[in-house]
Amino acid sequence: MFKKSKRHLAENNMGYLEHFIFAAGHGINCIKSGLLLIIHGLIPGVLSQTGSKLTNELNKVFTDQNEYLSLKTRVEAFKKIVYHYQSKLADKN
Repeated sequence: MFKKSKRHLAENNMGYLEHFIFAAGHGINCIKSGLLLIIHGLIPGVLSQTGSKLTNELNKVFTDQNEYLSLKTRVEAFKKIVYHYQSKLADKN
């Protein structure tokens, strides 16, 4: 379990605290939205767009997060390439 957790954090380029804040914050929003949806289920005339708003917000957050992680990974790979060639040039001089 510990290895899986470390691997998940590494795959997402996050530290433990950063991941906790991200995941717990969205979990709290889901609980809040779930309660609002239960109210909507009981009284259909209120909170009629809560479910679609939640879905759209979560989709945007996770899409943005995935794009950020992809970009961050590509930047790190590019840095490694640049450092590699810089060290080769420094060795020649």
